[in-house]
Amino acid sequence: MNSSKLWEQSFTEQEIKVRNEYLLQCDHNTTHKIHTTTFMTSLYITLREIIEFSLIVLLLVGTYKDHSKILITSSVLIFITGLIITVVNYPLTTSLEQTYSTAMLYSFVAILFLSFMADHKVIYPIVCVMLALLAPSAQLMAVLIVNAELLGNSVYIYSLLGLLAGALFFMVGKRYLPLLGLGQYFKTDGIMIFIAAFCFLFGGLNEFNSTSVITLIQKGMNEVLDSPRLAMAVTALLLFIPPVFVFIRLLLTPEPVTEGIEIKAEKRKMLSIYIDELIRKGTPLLLAFLVSIVLLHTANLAMNPLFDPEPIPVVADGEDIAIPLKDSLGDISEGRIRKYSFRHMGRVYRLLVLQRPDSRVVAALDACEICPPAGYVQRGEHVVCKYCSTPLPLQSIGQPGGCNPIPVNSRRDGNTLVMNRSEIIDTHDKWLGD
Repeated sequence: MNSSKLWEQSFTEQEIKVRNEYLLQCDHNTTHKIHTTTFMTSLYITLREIIEFSLIVLLLVGTYKDHSKILITSSVLIFITGLIITVVNYPLTTSLEQTYSTAMLYSFVAILFLSFMADHKVIYPIVCVMLALLAPSAQLMAVLIVNAELLGNSVYIYSLLGLLAGALFFMVGKRYLPLLGLGQYFKTDGIMIFIAAFCFLFGGLNEFNSTSVITLIQKGMNEVLDSPRLAMAVTALLLFIPPVFVFIRLLLTPEPVTEGIEIKAEKRKMLSIYIDELIRKGTPLLLAFLVSIVLLHTANLAMNPLFDPEPIPVVADGEDIAIPLKDSLGDISEGRIRKYSFRHMGRVYRLLVLQRPDSRVVAALDACEICPPAGYVQRGEHVVCKYCSTPLPLQSIGQPGGCNPIPVNSRRDGNTLVMNRSEIIDTHDKWLGD
C-alpha cells in the first residue's frame, strides 16, 4: 500500500472531505488572483498606450493648430485601422508578428527623417500620426486577443475601461493645451524630432518585449551587417543625423533686419526676441538628442552585457596547475573569459584565462599592477577593470603594463593549460604584496 493511502487512512472521511474542500478553495483563490492580475494588466496596457497616443496627438495639435480637427479625426481612424488589421489577420503567423515589430521600429526612425521635409502642410502631421500609431495599435490588439482567448471576453471590458480613461486624459489635455503655448517651443521639423525621441523612449514595445526599441534596431542592423561596431555606427547615424541637421538649420535662421531702426533699445529688443526663440526651440531638440544618446548607450550595454564568471577552484598537482580548455563549461575558443582560484597558506590566488583573437591562450592574475585587486569582467571584445572601468582589448591580455591583467607564464599541452604554482605566487607577491 502506498504512502498516500496510508496517510489518508489516518483521517476520518469528514476530515478528508474538509481537506479536499480547502485545497479546492486554495486552487480557486489562486486562479482568481491570476485572472484578476491579467484583467488589470489588460486595463493598464490599454490605458498606457492610449495615454502615449494622446500625448503624441496633443503635441502635433499644439504645433499644427490650424489642422487640429483633421489631425484628431485622422488619429482615431488610424488607431481603429490598426485594431482592424490585427482582427482580420488573427491568428498571427510568426512572420506577421515579426513584420509588426519591424514596421514599428522603422516607423519611429522614419519620423526622424520626416523632419527634413516637414512644413505647415497637414500631410506631414498625418503621416507622423500614422507612423507613430498604426503598428503599436495593431500590436496592442494582438495582446488583448491573446488575453481574451485565455480568460474570456471580460478582458475587453477592462480594456474598454482603459480606453475610456485614456480618452478622458486626451480631452482634459486638449482643453488645457492652449495654456502650454507649444508653438513657442516647436517648429514643424523640431516636433518630429521630439516625437521620434518620445517613441524611442516610451514606444509600444515595453508591454510586449523587455528590450528597448533602440536595442532591437541595433540587433536588426547587426544581423544584416554582421558587425556589432558597424551596427552601432549605423544606428548612431540614424539617431543623430536628423536632430543635428534640424538644430543646425535652426541656428542658421537669419537674424532680424534692424538696419532701418534708429532706436537702439528697439534693436536690442528684436535681437533679444530672436535669441529667446532660438533657445526655446533649440531646447527640445537638445533634449531629444540627449535622450537618443542615453538610449544608444543603454542599447550598447544590452548588446554587450557584462560577463563575470565565478572562479573555479583548482588543486595543484605538485608544482603544476592544469586548467582544462575544453570541458563541461564549454570551449575556451568561444572567446569568453574563465576564472580559476587556488589556495596556498590560507590565501586565495585568482587567475584569468582566455583565448585572444589571434588564437593564443593566455593566463594572468585577476588583478593589475596599478589598481586595487578588484578583478575584471568581460564586455564583448574587451575585459573591463572593475575598479577603474578601463576597457582593455582581448588582444592586449597577456601583455604587461598599465591596467592590463598581470601576465602569468603558461604552456599549452593539448587541451590543457599548465602553469607553475610557485611562479604564480611569486608574481602575485611581487605586485600585490603580502
